[in-house]
Amino acid sequence: MKIELMNDSHLEEIIEIDFMVFEREEPRTVSNLKGLRKKDPEGCYVLLKDDVVVGYSFAKTMGQKGFLGPLGLHPSLHGGGWGKKLIKHSLDYLKGQCNVIGLEVRPDIGDNIGLYHKLGFHSSYPSLILEVPKTFQGHKETSSPNASDNELIRYDLELFSELSADRKKLFLNKIELWTKQNLSGLSFKNDIDLIDYGGGDIIIMSQDNEPLGFFAHHPVVFPQLWGVITADNCQKEILMAGLNFYSENNPQRDFLISVNSRYDDLVDLLIGEGCKVIKSVNRMLLNDFEGEYHEKSPDFVMRAWHA
Repeated sequence: MKIELMNDSHLEEIIEIDFMVFEREEPRTVSNLKGLRKKDPEGCYVLLKDDVVVGYSFAKTMGQKGFLGPLGLHPSLHGGGWGKKLIKHSLDYLKGQCNVIGLEVRPDIGDNIGLYHKLGFHSSYPSLILEVPKTFQGHKETSSPNASDNELIRYDLELFSELSADRKKLFLNKIELWTKQNLSGLSFKNDIDLIDYGGGDIIIMSQDNEPLGFFAHHPVVFPQLWGVITADNCQKEILMAGLNFYSENNPQRDFLISVNSRYDDLVDLLIGEGCKVIKSVNRMLLNDFEGEYHEKSPDFVMRAWHA
């Protein structure tokens, strides 16, 4: 048995292991796994037995934040310590790059939660996946509630795919600077680059060319909306403006949005607008690191990593 860096030739075998372990209704695709690996190939490993893949571990860095991604091990190897060895390879990589390390795991996979606790992780706020219905309207107010009647301040909403090359570059730089400064070094650059490369889009909410938030999605890698909204008393209005804009541009489909349950007032708002919680994901953090930015910042970060 040996552990090696993952490459694209391993992906078909990883799909077989993943489908066997998680009993998915539909298997992952090669495109999905390529997207997961592309974000940080140096943190992704496979366990080989006679050159056949019998386990895998994904990881990614987002600036100073590191996250363990999907992990799978052939059922015949459970209890032999190989899952822990795979995780430690990815953890060693992340510890050399990051000051916060986290992960998400389905709450029904108790064995995995127990394993991560043994490795020094502790449970944090769970993430909620909400379904936004086709009938979603939201409240249509998109101006600042602090503006006077004579001077309404409007939020600008734009699709990244429709921007000029110069404007794309402007907003990418502004988002990178804003999130790193406000969210303790968190960077969305790799995820946004993957979407910009093709397959998804980004909705940018701004005011006077300064970003207030963004939603992003990728139908293969990140099928639900995720992103960040600045921390101020207009958060709810910015959230509704972004969701209305997405709904208007995708009128024929339901869609999902992922929200950390720490933001209970925004979860309440979404449920009040007809959104339905369809599942939750257990979020965990590695002990003895400085702590997740969610504990320090009121910025609304819907989903910072993907599993």
